[in-house]
Amino acid sequence: MHFDIEYKPAHSLAIAQLGAGEMVRAESGAMVSMTSNVQVQTNATRKKTGGLFKGLKRAMLGGESFFTNTFTASGGPGHVTLAPTLCGDMVVHDLAPNEELLIQGSSYVAAPDTVTIDTQFQGFKGFFSGESLFFLSATGQGPVLMNAFGAIETLDLNGEMIVDTGHLVAFSSGIQYSVTKAASGWIASYLSGEGLVLKMQGQGRLYIQSRNPSEYGQAVGRKLPPRNN
Repeated sequence: MHFDIEYKPAHSLAIAQLGAGEMVRAESGAMVSMTSNVQVQTNATRKKTGGLFKGLKRAMLGGESFFTNTFTASGGPGHVTLAPTLCGDMVVHDLAPNEELLIQGSSYVAAPDTVTIDTQFQGFKGFFSGESLFFLSATGQGPVLMNAFGAIETLDLNGEMIVDTGHLVAFSSGIQYSVTKAASGWIASYLSGEGLVLKMQGQGRLYIQSRNPSEYGQAVGRKLPPRNN
């Protein structure tokens, strides 16, 4: 199977092209349309996702849905179209054998059954980063479909890069990160509006989104009329 992506970058739509008998596993609610010969199975305990415990761990710690939908082409080729909740771009990372891709929870969309999705604890630096304490970990082999809020910048890092915590989408396992101040001092970091940032170091693929969902939500929220309780 493979993914084709259309309508980039603002309102992207992914088309999962399936050969006869091929399947793709997608997050609950991501499906837009599918051919009539595609069969759908909703489950929480598929073998490749690691069973009930790992499904619960992903939902509670990784920010993902407990349920996933598996789409299988029956009796011939077919396709499924997939889209994220927020407006923005989508990208495919072709996962190589022995490679691990770490994805911030809301950016994962879909992958074939040859890819295993689990959670990885960030350590207590996650508390200070302002982000989730867990990344989703993709291992195995095959294409991994991800989404972003806004456009996606793809970087082949060989060295060091500073990334705002709300703009990170994913990075390959050859890259390590630490949490640091945006400016030289704590007061300067606070006044700059940046606060804490991520220092990404190493060699590998890095994906960054051009918009910060949390900051966007706060900006829009302040303009909405108050709710009447």
